[in-house]
Amino acid sequence: MPGHVWKHVLDVEPNRHLQQLGEISESDAVLTRTYFSDAHMKAAHKILRWMEQAGMTAYIDAIGNVHGVVEGSNPELGELLVGSHYDTVVDGGKFDGAMGLLLAISAVKAVHLEALKRANKLSMLQWAIDNVSPDEDIDLPIRAVKGLLSGSIRVVGFCDEEGIRFKSTFLGSRAIAGTLLKHNQLAARGADGRTLEEVLATSGGLTGVVVPNPTEAVQALALKPGSVRHYVEFHIEQGPQLEAAGLALGVVSGIAGQTWLAVSVEGVQNHGGTVPMPLRKDPMAAAAEAITAVEGTCLGSSDALGELSVEGEALVCTVGSIKVHPNQVRHENRLTVTDIRSNTSQTWSNLVKAGIMCLGEMAVAGEALVCTVGSIKVHPNQVNIIPKWVNFTVDVRCRREEFRQEVIALAEARIQAVCARRGVNCSVTRTHNAPPVHSDGRLVSKLQEAVRNAQPMIQQLAAAAEDSSSSSSSSSNACSASGGSDSSSCTAGNAGSISSFRSTQSEVPVLLSGAGHDAMAIADITKIGMVFVRCAGGVSHNPAEYVDPRDVAAATAAFATFMEMDVLDWEQHSDDSYKPVS
Repeated sequence: MPGHVWKHVLDVEPNRHLQQLGEISESDAVLTRTYFSDAHMKAAHKILRWMEQAGMTAYIDAIGNVHGVVEGSNPELGELLVGSHYDTVVDGGKFDGAMGLLLAISAVKAVHLEALKRANKLSMLQWAIDNVSPDEDIDLPIRAVKGLLSGSIRVVGFCDEEGIRFKSTFLGSRAIAGTLLKHNQLAARGADGRTLEEVLATSGGLTGVVVPNPTEAVQALALKPGSVRHYVEFHIEQGPQLEAAGLALGVVSGIAGQTWLAVSVEGVQNHGGTVPMPLRKDPMAAAAEAITAVEGTCLGSSDALGELSVEGEALVCTVGSIKVHPNQVRHENRLTVTDIRSNTSQTWSNLVKAGIMCLGEMAVAGEALVCTVGSIKVHPNQVNIIPKWVNFTVDVRCRREEFRQEVIALAEARIQAVCARRGVNCSVTRTHNAPPVHSDGRLVSKLQEAVRNAQPMIQQLAAAAEDSSSSSSSSSNACSASGGSDSSSCTAGNAGSISSFRSTQSEVPVLLSGAGHDAMAIADITKIGMVFVRCAGGVSHNPAEYVDPRDVAAATAAFATFMEMDVLDWEQHSDDSYKPVS
């Protein structure tokens, strides 16, 4: 098959589709595509059309997932499930979620073309394929590719991973995993006061068809037990490690466990100019110290604040108002309640000292421990008023479940100690808890092999890009599509396109994911594997989010190679031939 055809399917189409999908937004100013919005519906139907052009039977289910299905000739193999989400955060980037989904669609098209070539059935489509315009997509009729693959493939564009509208994540992936009802997510309520169940029953979601019994409809979406062989998701790294290593792709060993804490600090509201500092019950100051204590806990530090002599100076200082952007906890999941209190500050002092001693024995290095305070609310939030209350969130993530629980317990104790010493009331509630998820060892090996096996095609694509000078023009086009040369995504793209840039690689590193992904929900029903794709500066959930077009092409080639191993040449690449990674 001519090289320009592979370049079109593995490079031109996925990169163009990323830009086209990135233009579908609720706002003209920023990219925002939240669940059940008009932009979300428009995106779903565009994705459905791209699936059909790849030779898949496509449909949108009751909750808004977009499915593309290829039925293999050997149903006993079960389905290869792939995909990612197509919703975004508010003021987000074009690549989070969407890239993994669009790569999967292009990879299916590439595998279909390879199958047609092997079966000597390209002749009826050869002219149309060879003469496709750079601005058009290759359209594979379902009848032309039916039955060519041994294994079945299901590509799913998950409707809502971010949880923006209903403050409840993984709605799409939990629906097909059959766990959405278990997590009581039909009762999740949006800012308009309506629950997901009410929206489905009155508006019908993306299909526009009212769902009389949402519970039954959701139950029907669950994939049959044992029908899925394994799940694979490609995703932007959302971190800096691949870029620092000069590598385009890395395989994921697992996803860190996550806990969210909601902290409420209540003091006494009063005038900021008349109450002496020692007589205040200031929740803002207590919250600030508590936040620093949380940071110290996660850094493995036991430092205390130094003392400053201000006696006789009549010094008063008030932080009465605070604003944070984007003021989001980082929506991954939720659960549990803890409210620890003590009658004396001495008790808390002893507890914290004991905690500090324990912390000194904790091996923070290597645990991938990160803690984030991402949202703060203050009342009444005025510059000259000692606040009445301050609420803030804490997001704790870690490789090991046991270690994360130790850190959370110590962080809670330190927060309570600060509040007790300052004479303010404090409560800490665990609003979400998700254990870590581990990738299947054989899938990790298989994905590493797919990346290595894809290197000749990746080199071919890179050479074609150099010959046509498309590397610079692709970056320029991406910048233009995102708002011109002054846009943040253009800046990030240029920053990533350094002189030593290369998409080919001999080493395939194994990384831990600190971010949550739909794979966490799908892990309830099958083995999972993931591949990370390098992103500029490690930036994500941000308009500056950027993946170089050459890396998009490299990832699509690797994905297509994996699918080829999995559904075309499965006899030579069965799971039994791969040893778990230690």
